[in-house]
Amino acid sequence: MKWYKLIAPAAIGVTVGTLVGKKVRDKYLFPEKVLKQVKNSLKQDGPISGSWILMEVKDYTVDGQTIKAYQGGVTRLENGENTQYLFHVNAENGDIIDLEKL
Repeated sequence: MKWYKLIAPAAIGVTVGTLVGKKVRDKYLFPEKVLKQVKNSLKQDGPISGSWILMEVKDYTVDGQTIKAYQGGVTRLENGENTQYLFHVNAENGDIIDLEKL
């Protein structure tokens, strides 16, 4: 068997995999970046003591429209007490879709 019969398909596979991976990465923001944006916008009203975000993009329906979104939460100190919030953020542009006090 000639070596080029193995190398050519492997090179094509790596190239296609790289292009597909880049396309998927470019479509959605990184969840860590989204969480940082949410924390920066919320910490103006009080210090953040904890936060989390699901790393998976999920469908979220608001006003009849289905949006690809990240779900997460923050805990913020308000009036001397910890208050928890649940949020959904648009995975494509980072806009906060909703923020719910728990």
